[in-house]
Amino acid sequence: MRVSLEDLVLLAKEQLSMGREVSFTITGNSMWPFLCHRRDKVVLESINKNKIKKGDIILFQVSEGNYVLHRITKKIGDLYITTGDGNTWRDGVVSPNQVVARVSMMVRKGKKIRCDNIWWRMIIRLWMAAFPIRKYLLRMLVLISS
Repeated sequence: MRVSLEDLVLLAKEQLSMGREVSFTITGNSMWPFLCHRRDKVVLESINKNKIKKGDIILFQVSEGNYVLHRITKKIGDLYITTGDGNTWRDGVVSPNQVVARVSMMVRKGKKIRCDNIWWRMIIRLWMAAFPIRKYLLRMLVLISS
């Protein structure tokens, strides 16, 4: 079943407020190569906004009816800077009240990948550190995958 993003977020917020997890298939390419359009799923969890940290993937509201799923790449006080894994630019500042949920797990071809897995966190740290050369890495990945 397909639902609009706005309806999905309303349903997700309701379920998260009851302590349940919510999963959905992602759309868009801004998180490629780690999350792929219409292939991978994410599992969202509600989170104490004081426990969100660099490297976490969050779902946040950027404007009325517009939501984004990106990774926190920097914290400035209680504000966040986010970046899509497949982007070569940073998003604007995100405040804690814009955050809807955090991704706890990804599901790729039936395989579950927990975001707190030590190997996964190491890979992500390397990817975030490589931001200055990301455009070249992304080009190489596109060439390799085609």
